[in-house]
Amino acid sequence: MGKTKLNAVTQALVHIDPDKHPLFIRLKKSGDFVWLEKADVNLLKSLNGLGLLCIVDDPNMFKETLDMAVLAPEIKKLFEGTLAAAWFTSPAIGRELATHLGIRRLPAVAVYCCGEMLGAIEGLRPWGEYQSELIDNVYKMQQIFSKAEAEGMSA
Repeated sequence: MGKTKLNAVTQALVHIDPDKHPLFIRLKKSGDFVWLEKADVNLLKSLNGLGLLCIVDDPNMFKETLDMAVLAPEIKKLFEGTLAAAWFTSPAIGRELATHLGIRRLPAVAVYCCGEMLGAIEGLRPWGEYQSELIDNVYKMQQIFSKAEAEGMSA
């Protein structure tokens, strides 16, 4: 469990086990998110469509992980059913996957389109910032598609 100033009894009482914590159980059972157990970026790169990735770290070290477990379903609702995939990392692999993606601060939310990361929101933010930054990421996606269509028409 790492170095702590807590005695063994208190440490056992406050320990968060992601396999047993109700927030993580709810996420897994809801079917709204694919629970990622491996830090495999190929899964993200093979996506055909729009995807949402929620990356978390050890909830015993970073309590914000629990906040993301609550926010993730609400963030997903912002996409109004347009997502091809939504993933939530196991806390055990979140840090490793974030490192592969160049994300430095967890929890984080990344938006993918057709295998490319459009952007990521790092750290916890006020709700309005999630909304505006996610809209910016979707706008980026529209620009990419518009450019691709224009190039296809001129060819």
